[in-house]
Amino acid sequence: MTRRYHLHLPGLMYIGLTLMVAVIAMNRQNNLLFAILGVLLAALLISGVVSGLMMRGLRVRRLVPRDGAVGEPLAVRYAVTNRNRIFPVFNIHIEERPVAGLCGWARLMAPAQTWVLHIGPKETVHGEAIFWPSRRGEARFDRLRVWTTFPFGIVKKSITISRPQHALIYPLLYELRRNVVNDVAPQGLAGAKISQRARDPIAGDDYYGMREFRPGDSLRHIAWKRSAALDQLVCIERTRPAPPRLRVVVNLTTPTAELRVDPADEHSPRHLEELAISLAASIIHAADRNGFEVGLSLPGTGLPSHLIRHSQWHRAKMLAALAGIDLDAPRLADPVQAATSAERVGQIVIHPDRVEPSIGRANAWHLTARQMNSLVVRSIGWDPHEAPPSAPPGQRREAAA
Repeated sequence: MTRRYHLHLPGLMYIGLTLMVAVIAMNRQNNLLFAILGVLLAALLISGVVSGLMMRGLRVRRLVPRDGAVGEPLAVRYAVTNRNRIFPVFNIHIEERPVAGLCGWARLMAPAQTWVLHIGPKETVHGEAIFWPSRRGEARFDRLRVWTTFPFGIVKKSITISRPQHALIYPLLYELRRNVVNDVAPQGLAGAKISQRARDPIAGDDYYGMREFRPGDSLRHIAWKRSAALDQLVCIERTRPAPPRLRVVVNLTTPTAELRVDPADEHSPRHLEELAISLAASIIHAADRNGFEVGLSLPGTGLPSHLIRHSQWHRAKMLAALAGIDLDAPRLADPVQAATSAERVGQIVIHPDRVEPSIGRANAWHLTARQMNSLVVRSIGWDPHEAPPSAPPGQRREAAA
């Protein structure tokens, strides 16, 4: 923990005024001027002592931030505790300090800070800073600075605390046009599979077999005649319809510098790769909302393929994999694994620039990042090329320019 005293612009102006009064008082030898000089010096001394006593018993803890997404606000919360039994704390500002390296939060979003008006003795107050991510990736937080200018705004007392944490920023999601996922996904792959729970609300009426009674099974599914014959409880096992299954493949085997992009094109090679990642995230998001079982493969990155699943946790895991892709890392010329190519699922292959038929199955749907405008309606959330809604008017004008 580092403690510092600063003289910001109001403090420097106050010091200048105090020196001017001191010079005039020495020249004029006026009692009133000496009294004013004493008040000014006392205020300066009191400001430093009071702010120092307040900050001495202060403890700040950053709560683990949830993963965010481009186009959505990221709320970072702080728990501020005043361990002093006598003195309260006033006018506390908390701001994050930049982190060196490619994973620092300042590379992904603009600075933000929180303000706490009052903390009583032995009390804990929570503050919240709202960040607006403009890029995907891993946002690492480390040092945070807590400062105050109480009581007179002359001396700025600050402490710097190290609290290493990180959060993932998911890619920008787009709202797909109507029936895009249903049109791209193969038809006729839905079948039947065994219901894992006897009281599954979506279990069908097709008979599959019988099994032993398990704790938690509904009494309505017990085969009473068969149970009486076997002298043990036996349940009827039924099938339930299987949802459509889809695998999304993002082709990142070609390095950024080797992408075949026309120099006159409005999209740079890196921008096309980011669009391909956002398109994959948007398809996964839409397919998951429509009840699809979705998997993800990232050839060229060395990351393992995700199995076909349908759950909120699985969706977040795939979006986290897309958020963590390092486009500056060496590319691997590895095709989609043979196990995933033999799956009985629909397959969508997304390419940054041009279609490469060697990636994916022969009957796979191939999309490129240039088709983004024909597949999406708008971005979900605010456009990262514009200033966030909470930005001041000056910052909005700069973002628009």
